[in-house]
Amino acid sequence: MSRIMFVLRYRNGEPEPLAMDLVREILGPYILAADDDFQGGVLIRTTDGYEVEVDVNPVCLAVSRFPPGQSFDVLAELVDRLGASVTLPDRPVILRKEEDRAHLPAEAREGAVVVGMTGRAIESFVSGS
Repeated sequence: MSRIMFVLRYRNGEPEPLAMDLVREILGPYILAADDDFQGGVLIRTTDGYEVEVDVNPVCLAVSRFPPGQSFDVLAELVDRLGASVTLPDRPVILRKEEDRAHLPAEAREGAVVVGMTGRAIESFVSGS
């Protein structure tokens, strides 16, 4: 798959800073390349052999190429532990639980979908299967 997805944590309709300590903890075991502050991006390799580039800023993680398999497990853990959501340009916002809907921007609330925070569930939703 070669679309883009964004991991954001919303509060009161606005993006909120992500807990970078958790981002480091979750991505840490998979990092192949990263600078100290992650601002130059992070290259990870999951144990199934796929590499994924993650662009990082204080309020958003962007993944522009997400292969099948374990990369979605890493994504699910990031979203769940950060209390975040996933935004894709051509799909509804993915929520980890219904209570998160109230924090989204108004225009994203109605179509947002709660998806179980497993790699398989997110991959299935993203791929449309």
